Amino acid sequence: MSVAAVSEAAQAAESYEPSAALEAIESPESDDSADLSAYESREAADQPAVFSSEDPESFGRASAFAVRPELALPEVAATTEMLTAASATVALPESGGRAVKTTVLASSSMETTFAATAPGWKINYWGVGAPSWKLQRETRSQYVFRGGASQLFVVGHDTAKTHLTYPYAFGKGKTYRSTLYVRSHQPAQVTVQMRREAPPWDAFGTKTIQVNSTWQKVEITGTYPADVAGTLRVSTTTPDALLWIDEVKIEQLEHNELAPFSTAPIPDTLFGMHINKLGRHQNYPQLGHHVVRLWNTGTTWRDLEPSRGVWTWTAGHGGKRLDMYVDYVKRNDPKASILYTLGQTPTWASRTPGEKGLYGYGASGVPTNFDDWRNYVRTLARRYAGKIQYWELWNEPDFQPHFNGSIQDMVKLARIAHEELKAADPANKLVSPGVTSGQGMNFLNNFLAAGGGQHVDVIGYHWYFNASPEGLVPLISNVRHLMKAYGVDNKPLWNTEGAPGCDALTTTCSSFVPSQKQIRSTTARALMMMWAKGVSNFNYHIWESSEPLAKLVESDFKTQTEAGNAYAAMVRWMRGARMTDAYVMNKQIYVFKLTRGTDSRYVLWSTVEGQRVQLPGWKVTRAETLQGKVSILPNPRQITLGLEPVMLRM
Repeated sequence: MSVAAVSEAAQAAESYEPSAALEAIESPESDDSADLSAYESREAADQPAVFSSEDPESFGRASAFAVRPELALPEVAATTEMLTAASATVALPESGGRAVKTTVLASSSMETTFAATAPGWKINYWGVGAPSWKLQRETRSQYVFRGGASQLFVVGHDTAKTHLTYPYAFGKGKTYRSTLYVRSHQPAQVTVQMRREAPPWDAFGTKTIQVNSTWQKVEITGTYPADVAGTLRVSTTTPDALLWIDEVKIEQLEHNELAPFSTAPIPDTLFGMHINKLGRHQNYPQLGHHVVRLWNTGTTWRDLEPSRGVWTWTAGHGGKRLDMYVDYVKRNDPKASILYTLGQTPTWASRTPGEKGLYGYGASGVPTNFDDWRNYVRTLARRYAGKIQYWELWNEPDFQPHFNGSIQDMVKLARIAHEELKAADPANKLVSPGVTSGQGMNFLNNFLAAGGGQHVDVIGYHWYFNASPEGLVPLISNVRHLMKAYGVDNKPLWNTEGAPGCDALTTTCSSFVPSQKQIRSTTARALMMMWAKGVSNFNYHIWESSEPLAKLVESDFKTQTEAGNAYAAMVRWMRGARMTDAYVMNKQIYVFKLTRGTDSRYVLWSTVEGQRVQLPGWKVTRAETLQGKVSILPNPRQITLGLEPVMLRM
């Protein structure tokens, strides 16, 4: 195939016919293979243009579920107590700031002379079979946004696995904004993303748009979670669409990454819990939480309606168990809200009854008849009107053993559920599918791009964390940027499932023994980080956990552990307060200001043990620990910080 062939296809863009473009971008196995080889060698003279990589879709929860890749948060200054004590005293400023400094780091205006691929750009492809793509420098004015040239990118078959990429050395913990202009000769779906080029190949900024013959600006923002190679990439799922790309720019945004998302009072909904072993005990946690999420409680759709129209309210287990849970929560805490997770299709209702999902045959399948789904949601919404207010659409559908349908299927499920829930009780709130920290970003992007956001009231996510919960900040920020890109940033953001745990990607978990300071501090710090970034619900998974970092209660299901006591203390510190300021110093000292009326308190810690700080002119005289120990601040006003938060107050 020749460059001229692509040029001819481009010239015919306005009267484009699919068959003509297919001929113009035949795969390398075509009769024009010799000509294509010559084209590729000319391109190689400019710079390498083609490389292959691991399939990011193969690194999912299916292959790494046991090690929970979502625990692999960005590392912070320290993760254990085996640290060198800080040597210098750091003077803390009175407050943080909100100013943003923007620096252009890279740009590709396509003005440099090149034959086919603009300098710095490469093709990345993976999957079975040979890719079919073409690149060409475009100089005709109607296909150039600014200047004298643009990049023409055409993909034939297997479009989801051929990307045009721009490698860039993104820095860990830094925030980037990428912009470009794109158009096509026909309606086409285009995705622009910034992505890590190492497992789990996750996007940290992404947006999918529909383009046409008018130039469109695409802007994505994200904070990079690792010190490994990254790329800015463009892809399309529309075969044979001619894409023109121009005026590409990568900028770094320097700002106060902890500036509070909201100064509203910290709500009861922030503090949620999973209680999954009811029956082995009848006890209720005394942690100050006011949300209970029902998942892994034997109350899924397949537990409630094992045959069409046959419900287990009186015979069987699922229905009776759901009634028991609702009564148990409301009896122990009349103020509590319940979040029920919908889904897990009964075999009889499933489109794929022979496929074994994580919860049984057909469980991950889409209903064959969506009226069965409608009846399921309607039945529950009416039965529990006024008792269950929050409903999560599905659990971790980005993990195929949980859901094997399409994005369009999920959007339809959302629309029907929203209709039925609101009809039964206008106060009901539908939470979007709770996706995971690895591949969930792409799933949420696709769900919002397909219009799913208009059918949900809350955006749900699942963030687990390791002993460095400060690493949650970029992950949450990136979802916040994605929500803004689709105009749903006014909706609440919930972490409907999460907990601390051992990071098997960096730690030998079989021999991992967390220190008492880690046990007491990890979740307490996570709560502060999540609220600062605007997460208004965190459902701890699970109260009865026996994992060292996550254990809140002893095996008698009565006695709270040190971690449980620390959680309850942080709830008391936070609930009802307003977070009016927050900042981080030297990437290790964390400062949060909590106010109630005229009373201001400051919560501080350092990820480096033994860090001395000089306090500014805050009106505080005492320091309180999570264990409730209160001491008078010394004079001069210098204190030593470590992993465990302290609260400074009058």
